[in-house]
Amino acid sequence: MNAPGDSAVDLGPFPLAGGWARRHFEWPGHRFDLLVPAQPDLLLDDPAVERRHRVDDYMPYWAHLWPASLETAAEVFRHPWPPGTTVLEIGAGLALPGFAFRAAGCAVTVTDYDEQALVLAHHNARLNGWHDGVETLLLDWRHPPDRRFPVILGCEVIYERRNHPLVLGVLQAMLAPGGVAWITDPDRHQAHEFLARVADSPFVCGTRILPRLPDPDRPPGTTHLHQLRWRDAPLS
Repeated sequence: MNAPGDSAVDLGPFPLAGGWARRHFEWPGHRFDLLVPAQPDLLLDDPAVERRHRVDDYMPYWAHLWPASLETAAEVFRHPWPPGTTVLEIGAGLALPGFAFRAAGCAVTVTDYDEQALVLAHHNARLNGWHDGVETLLLDWRHPPDRRFPVILGCEVIYERRNHPLVLGVLQAMLAPGGVAWITDPDRHQAHEFLARVADSPFVCGTRILPRLPDPDRPPGTTHLHQLRWRDAPLS
């Protein structure tokens, strides 16, 4: 959950419209800080963002703390991960759930299609004294690398239908045999279309509803955790 003590700061890993804010997150036995954009909506008026948007519909999604990220992070801490478990976070953005995995003793590879997100992730890892156990990787879902992970995390990565086959393609290419993928979403209607695709994929899926944590900056709702495993492996 969020704890008191969020504060505005002027310095960050790169100049940013609206500046930066330092946010504190705390769960029983775990706490860390993240530097985040103080006013992410101001990025929409950035000339560089406008140019990229005209080319390929780019949006600076990385700059927002997405609604499902808090519940996802809390769920990470409820699970007894073996120390050193290697985790891939796709579409990480601010990487709150990925850093929860790191705080839980896992080794995390934070990936995004936006280099600014990765620069910020590197900065936040150092901010919390994590000089190892956090790798950053620029990842184009259309061209996944030849690497395998026993755990893959995607928090709010299925909000656009066009990304559904790409997300499943990354899972097919990068999920290790016997591994599990966590896909979390605040039950947007697009999620049901994603699950329909899963039914025709090499994966089986189990879904749980996570308790919604109180936060003044988020509307009420639910967060759904979809756990995907290879079809020949049992669901836990």
